[in-house]
Amino acid sequence: MKYGDFNINQAAGIVLCSDIVLGENFYAKGHVINQEDIAVFKTYGIRSLFGAEFEEGDVNYKIALHQTAAHICGKGLGYLTESDGVCRIAASADGIFVADESRLDRFNSFNEHFILNTIPPHSSVKKGDIIAALEITPPLVSEAEIDDMIFRLSGNDSLLSLSPINKKKTILVYPHLLNDEDENRHFTAVVMKLVTNLEGLGFDFSGEISGRYSRESVADSLLDAFKQKADVVFVLSPLRSSGRGDVIASGVKMVADDIVNAAQPQIGASDLLIAQKGIRKIIVVPHAYDMADTSAMDGLIKHAVFTPHLSEASFAHKRSVRLDEIDSLPAGDIKRLIMPNSKTSANKADIGIVILAAGQGRRSGSNKLMVENKDGQPLFMRAVNAAIASDAKPVFVVTGFRHEEMEEWLDKLDINVLYNPAFAAGIKTSISMGLKSMPLSCDGAILLPADMPNITAADLNKLIDKFDKSAEKQLCMLAFKGIKSNPVLWSRSLYDKADIVPENAQIRVIFAEHADYTQTLEVRDKKKLFDVNFPNDVKIFAGS
Repeated sequence: MKYGDFNINQAAGIVLCSDIVLGENFYAKGHVINQEDIAVFKTYGIRSLFGAEFEEGDVNYKIALHQTAAHICGKGLGYLTESDGVCRIAASADGIFVADESRLDRFNSFNEHFILNTIPPHSSVKKGDIIAALEITPPLVSEAEIDDMIFRLSGNDSLLSLSPINKKKTILVYPHLLNDEDENRHFTAVVMKLVTNLEGLGFDFSGEISGRYSRESVADSLLDAFKQKADVVFVLSPLRSSGRGDVIASGVKMVADDIVNAAQPQIGASDLLIAQKGIRKIIVVPHAYDMADTSAMDGLIKHAVFTPHLSEASFAHKRSVRLDEIDSLPAGDIKRLIMPNSKTSANKADIGIVILAAGQGRRSGSNKLMVENKDGQPLFMRAVNAAIASDAKPVFVVTGFRHEEMEEWLDKLDINVLYNPAFAAGIKTSISMGLKSMPLSCDGAILLPADMPNITAADLNKLIDKFDKSAEKQLCMLAFKGIKSNPVLWSRSLYDKADIVPENAQIRVIFAEHADYTQTLEVRDKKKLFDVNFPNDVKIFAGS
């Protein structure tokens, strides 16, 4: 599109950039000026008009809204674009609005013309409640911009979705220091506020466990709670915690797989600790919860409970702008909600992908993954782009060595970036981190080394199409003349055994223990399986 200030006599065909009201006449953004409109404008003394001219490849912003909304709406959500030019996204059933704060922030950084505001994630909503509003500010958008936005959104699950309200067995743990009236009164006040703030989200406060204020007693209480099949355990403290080495934090560490959040930047109530054991969550409530503004910490608690797999990166986000309150569509409009169609059939497997980009690349003589080719993109981005364009979702990229450089490239994509601080210990640590983060909804996951620049989305899709979701154990990989190669697709039941094909595959029996359920896809061109390992390989890629 081309913007300009046009003489009113030459304004026919110009597209308005904003609403204009002239007496009883209303001209909406996106309206195309005709000769009759020009006559009206002249009667009001208007001699020039700011607007946009259509260029080849431009589409009306309402079409762009439709295409974008269809891509960000997940289960239980539909969308409508009304006369005010704003697309409203609403619930088609009762449930819990699910969205990731960091992904919402990222969306609003992709393109200044695309704006998304939502209600707070993990809010309980009713059928017809408006949970988000999407606006595109110019009247025209190029097809290239829309394609770019959709590409950026294609490496992950739907940005917005609705989750059913499932009961979560919740147990409260009380580590007593004095066990006197004041301490019990404090615990009661914290619990009352906690229950009120989490009302309607499926928390079933069905048990209480008391113990001593010692790390061993805290650990024993947590183990007892998990024996009782608790999904969520809230630990209340008689004192404000001073950090990871304190009594309760130490007790949690004895039991938990990971402590993903040890503090929050809130004066007087910094001691919010969040940990996980499997998919179960441990939340140490700040001592001053009953007296503090809990809006920020409640958001983190809800995020922790409704996110199957957590990492420290899950809590390193800022807040996006939120709608002030939940509004509702009229009953008649609920029936008009446009529901995005699923692109996959019921029989097709849901497959995620882990791109392994954490290594140092010592044999290549340089940081090979950051070497750029003639197109100006680093090596590892070839794998990332192929993954995004494929049917694999979500996409995880595990970084390590010089991760800051990589994350500058990844920051503008709606994918999942995991930093592996133990990258020097070997690729197994990256594989484990990526697979632990894979959603339970995935039937399997592809492991793709980031140094394979010739692997395409079509290659990855062939692996996915080959995968039989009904089989309990399954392994799919590429091969050239019978020699197996990366990438490798592992079924969920085999995650604990998952690995990649070693470089000397031609002289070793690869994955012999999995032979009964391994399927290979032969490739015709050996260059397809080219991986960059040595200085000469780097030169070949840089010249491509």
